[in-house]
Amino acid sequence: MIILGVDPGYRNLGLSVVEFNDEGKRMRVLESKNMTVGKASAPLTFTKFLWPELERLHKAHKIDGVASETPPFIMGQIRTTAFLWAVSSIIVAWAYVKDLSFRHASPIALKRGVCTVLDMPWDRKYIPKKKDVKRAVEQLAGEPLATSHENDAAFAAALMFSDLVK
Repeated sequence: MIILGVDPGYRNLGLSVVEFNDEGKRMRVLESKNMTVGKASAPLTFTKFLWPELERLHKAHKIDGVASETPPFIMGQIRTTAFLWAVSSIIVAWAYVKDLSFRHASPIALKRGVCTVLDMPWDRKYIPKKKDVKRAVEQLAGEPLATSHENDAAFAAALMFSDLVK
């Protein structure tokens, strides 16, 4: 099974194409990238090339499903929140058109999953950091990815479409 993991963002969008064996117990990253898809002065520029990039990834890897972190609501940053949801909406629409399963999980669910993989107790006083997600991806895939956004995307795929995170 081949899953596109997504760490939503309009300035930094993490995409990781991950392959799981038939039992969902082994993970291999086929491709990952961090896309800068917008900027504060022109945040909607991502609409010009996000869909074509999703098409390219699907053509190259024959994606079976999409896993994404649910975009957060950022208090006091309504514009940023709106653009995060706009990017996610494009990805959800693309998955729907391709008849792909789309799954999402809250940022907290992803952090709990990191604790599970790293055998750390869940404690709301200590939320796992980017370095912890990197270590979890390294443990699952054998190596960490280039950016924290790519690691977040790969971990989303593992959490939602495999048996690697219990």
